[in-house]
Amino acid sequence: MVGKKSGKALLREEGLERTDNNMDLTSWPQINPINQKNYYTDYLKRDDQILAYRLQQEEARNRMTKAAKDRDRALALGRIAQTDGDVEMTEDQPIGEADGDLQGQDTTGSKIVVIHLGSQNMRIGLASDALPKTVPMVIAKRASRSEYEEQGGEPRPKRPRLDDEDELPPEKMFGDAFAHEYTTMSADLKTRMRLNKRRVLPNSKEMVINYNRRTNPETISELNDPLRIDWTELPSDPKKAPAYITGKEALRIPDNSKPRYKLHWPIRYGWCNEKDYSSKRHLFADIALILSDAVRTQLNLPLTTRSQWSAYGCVMVIPDLYERSCVTELLEMIMRDFGFGRVCFFQESLAASFGTSSSQACIVDVGAQKTSICCVEDGMCIEDSRVNLKYGGMDVTDTFIKMMLFDHFPYYDIDLHRRYDFLLAEELKQKFCTMNEADVSPQAYEFHVRASGQDTRKYSFKCHDEVFLAPMGFFRPSIFDYSGRLCGRRKILDRSFDLYDGKPNDPRSSAQADILSLCPPASGTNGIAPDENQDKPNHSYESRRPPTSSVARHRREQEIAKVPSINGTPVPDGAGTPRTEGTPVPEVNGNAENDDAPEILPLEYQDDRLPIFPLDSAILTSVAYAAGNDERRNRDYLGGILVIGGGGQIPGFNTYLEEKLRAMRPNKEILIARVPRELDPQVVIWKGASVFGKLAVTNDSWINQMEYDRLGSRLLAYKSSCSFHSFSLSAFHAKADTYTAAKMANPAESRAAYKQDMVVSIRYRNDLPPPPMLPKFLNIETGGIDQYLTTGYASSLARKEEPNIEVDAEGGMPIDMIGIPGYFLGDESAILAPDERPVLDPADMALMATPDQLRNATSKTQQVSFLRRTRYISTTDAARAEATRNPALRTKSKKTPHEKQPPVSKDDPAHIKKYVQKGFDIAYPESREGDAPELQGLPATTAEIDAWKTPVHPDDPSLKPLDFYPLLPDLDGTTDSGNYITVKFDKPPLPAVNGKRDDRIDVSLLTAVTNEAAVKAHRAKVELHHKHPEMYPDPGPEPYELDFMIPQSQSSVSRIKSKLEDANPSKNSADGYEQDSSGNPCFPYERHRIYGLSKMGVADDAYRSIAISLFDPDTTSSSRHSRLKAGGQKAAYYYPIAQRMTLKPERKREGQDSNAADTESGHIDKLNLFVRDPDEEETYKRAYLKSASDARYREGAFKDLANPFEEDAEQEVNGSAGVTQEEQQIPVQDDDAMDEN
Repeated sequence: MVGKKSGKALLREEGLERTDNNMDLTSWPQINPINQKNYYTDYLKRDDQILAYRLQQEEARNRMTKAAKDRDRALALGRIAQTDGDVEMTEDQPIGEADGDLQGQDTTGSKIVVIHLGSQNMRIGLASDALPKTVPMVIAKRASRSEYEEQGGEPRPKRPRLDDEDELPPEKMFGDAFAHEYTTMSADLKTRMRLNKRRVLPNSKEMVINYNRRTNPETISELNDPLRIDWTELPSDPKKAPAYITGKEALRIPDNSKPRYKLHWPIRYGWCNEKDYSSKRHLFADIALILSDAVRTQLNLPLTTRSQWSAYGCVMVIPDLYERSCVTELLEMIMRDFGFGRVCFFQESLAASFGTSSSQACIVDVGAQKTSICCVEDGMCIEDSRVNLKYGGMDVTDTFIKMMLFDHFPYYDIDLHRRYDFLLAEELKQKFCTMNEADVSPQAYEFHVRASGQDTRKYSFKCHDEVFLAPMGFFRPSIFDYSGRLCGRRKILDRSFDLYDGKPNDPRSSAQADILSLCPPASGTNGIAPDENQDKPNHSYESRRPPTSSVARHRREQEIAKVPSINGTPVPDGAGTPRTEGTPVPEVNGNAENDDAPEILPLEYQDDRLPIFPLDSAILTSVAYAAGNDERRNRDYLGGILVIGGGGQIPGFNTYLEEKLRAMRPNKEILIARVPRELDPQVVIWKGASVFGKLAVTNDSWINQMEYDRLGSRLLAYKSSCSFHSFSLSAFHAKADTYTAAKMANPAESRAAYKQDMVVSIRYRNDLPPPPMLPKFLNIETGGIDQYLTTGYASSLARKEEPNIEVDAEGGMPIDMIGIPGYFLGDESAILAPDERPVLDPADMALMATPDQLRNATSKTQQVSFLRRTRYISTTDAARAEATRNPALRTKSKKTPHEKQPPVSKDDPAHIKKYVQKGFDIAYPESREGDAPELQGLPATTAEIDAWKTPVHPDDPSLKPLDFYPLLPDLDGTTDSGNYITVKFDKPPLPAVNGKRDDRIDVSLLTAVTNEAAVKAHRAKVELHHKHPEMYPDPGPEPYELDFMIPQSQSSVSRIKSKLEDANPSKNSADGYEQDSSGNPCFPYERHRIYGLSKMGVADDAYRSIAISLFDPDTTSSSRHSRLKAGGQKAAYYYPIAQRMTLKPERKREGQDSNAADTESGHIDKLNLFVRDPDEEETYKRAYLKSASDARYREGAFKDLANPFEEDAEQEVNGSAGVTQEEQQIPVQDDDAMDEN
């Protein structure tokens, strides 16, 4: 049979078979297309693809290899001993330092230089130093004129003159705006002091002015001045004078020196000082000169060659809201100019948290010219909480001098442009400024003016509220002068832009943007016009940003076109949409005139707004953006505010700030934390940076020379501890104000691994701040008009809202409108139920209704009038009683099949008894046989019977019962008092013996010792507490001490226990005892420690807390003699606990051991224990208490028991105080007898 041919065979026969000669159709390279539905790339998604991480891993492997070779070489030479296991390798050596110059030195920090640059001072030191060196951040360079002469005779603070060169009076020299603000603050302070019951003199201001007017200076020759200043000496030949001088010596150069020197401050207001410098190179060259001189003179490091500099590392502290261009310039200066071996950058807020060991806090750094606020959590800076305000301690100095001049300061010629006057103003602020209201009063002070080449002048002056109002400018910053602070901004140091989209990439903060939105543009401050030389701000950055590609420009245009309006719909074209003035809506219709329009910078990037805001409001704004809607984080930040920096070290500043914050948030727990006492708040940031530099885990943050040579400033994105990356916005609106919402609605999303900002346009805006005090209304639930028409509305309202009734204390009398005696005087006993139930008259018994009748809504007497109801009830009850006596009068009730019986009351005693009996019937069903009907319990359900057979644990159903015990009282174990006492020790009273528990605690004894003096003082406190409980607290239990006695020998524990077993037949024999010095049998005890009573509680009902002992005669040891075993009853015996005590060891007395004997106070060292049977009186006491619980014993054996007491036995038993140990007698010998033993 011929098989079927395949398709290929048929094509081959027909000549249609496809052949392939392996020749391409074209020689052009062909690239396979990418599957758009499923493509993936891992570019820059692994650490080994990033050069910084790859170099670090390679260098770590090289160090491990080198260390292993060195160790093997040392083992071969026999220098070190062989150790088992791997050797832990250190990671402190930086990358690229194969020679090991820094090896072993980073742990102590002796090779790490920590630098914190400030506007006025610089903190510098080695990481191993305890405290840094403080160097003024100033450099003096040779010039033709000093800074004082360059001002043209214009003093600081500025004091305008009249046209005829006459000086204005002090009250008008600073303008009307300052005078109005100053007088307003002074009046507010007087009002505040009067509210706080502080004395305020009505003419205090006039007293100060009159005193300062007539004060003349006293001249003291420079030779007679013991505190004269050592000015910086210059060579007599001006040509030999140094080109520059830095630090404190620069401030001590005389203003009229030859040659002249001019002071330059490279950093002003937390920014680079672009106003006084003409080029960026000169600015950072001065910073480098200040740093190099400080390293050489302050740290005593003679670093001259580049190889010496490379042996050291540097930790540079930068602001929280840093400028990227400034940080990159500092990185280049440190690595190129100085040649440090490695460097890392650390933010100020994180350094402060390291310095104070705070994992979560709100850091408030008040510096000389700027104040920064930032919230830190778990070693991370909350980006949206960063705030930078441009005022500080220097503004307090200027304002303090202006206020003093306003009040006729005797040293009228003071000019802060002069160096000695600047130092004098700082000294006056530090000495006299305070924020304690108690120090605000007219007081006289003295100060000395010391100038080079002049005699010392001594001035006397008075001041009043200037010392308080000047630092109060932190909370009312409108009193400060901000003129000229934006002059020269962005003149030499341009903003940093992203290389890909050309947008600014400096760090942003939502809290800073919120504050800047409330700050007006700097068209004038405090009534003073801006400088004429100040450049006009340019809100666009089209002219300064680097050119971008056409692809980036096209992508940005697409993003702008996709931005919706504020209501989520596209912006309409016409004018039908209302818009506010000054906030236009950008047109995104693609018109040609808008394509080339410059993009508008956000508020954070606009250089015409100065962040000026009250300090307390700025702190709350920062905390709000850091916590979001998380109440716990908000509470933690407000409870951990940390104030650091030199500008805030004014007496009473923290207390006043705390009061201001609590006034703004009255329902919050606000606390200003204190820095450690041994640490200066000014150096907290430097101290934290030094700690960070010494940590081994900071290896990832170090940048070394090799890495910087390859990658440059791009390393900051991988090696910086802060978020040094580009924050690109999704779109910018042309010709429109923008606002950035920082995901405040969902704080969980804001902590994600990425950040995505949302830009919206503000169409309607209200620039007015919220009112300081919101109106308070009575919160009344409304449910319609009908509820107000009911008769019970007033009663329910009175119960919900407590009536606020105020009585005039100056002679008025309350009017009693409700007729309740004593209600308005605070006595509510008339409306409360009486403590004792009143006795009911037998004639009113017929009027009482049973609980069932009260629960039944349909009563037979419901239709009877109120006046006849009493007679009707009496008649009905009488007829019912007569029918009960005469059966002939009874009427048969006709019960319908659907008639329901009245429910049985659960409060009925008979029902309660049957309910309890039901439990016994379920547990012991055989006991029900033969019981009378009245003794039988309620019928049990099937579920209740099954629950008893298979019990289930209420908390853990997986647990199964192991055994069942009946719960019974141990009547034969009754003590003399009928109850037991539990004793708890704060610490273990006896140490372990050979890793096991010391059994002597089972037979230990506690003997009470009363201190008469302490008892007498305690009784006096108790008496005062009973008389005035609102003034004197409860002193607690009566104090007494306890001697903790234990057997001297641990081997005697088993013998003591056998003597205490009442069923032991040989318990009364002398076998097993030891003998004292007289030959008497005993067990010797010694005192181990003296304990005091820490807590004591006495139960009202001893049976509310019981101790349970499980006893099973089948499992009890045969060698143990037990009276329970003799009875043979398996049960869980319970014992009532009447008292609980907690003991603590007494402290050592001065000059005496804590366990030393004190015969005068009753303490003993040793005692002998002898066990005997109870006597007749003790036996009768226990039998009497047993009879109270056992009725069968009371009617039987107890009656036959003889009463040994001659007087009333019951009174004697109740008044006796027996011991808690059964069958014990403790004879105590004196100290002489103990010495013989």
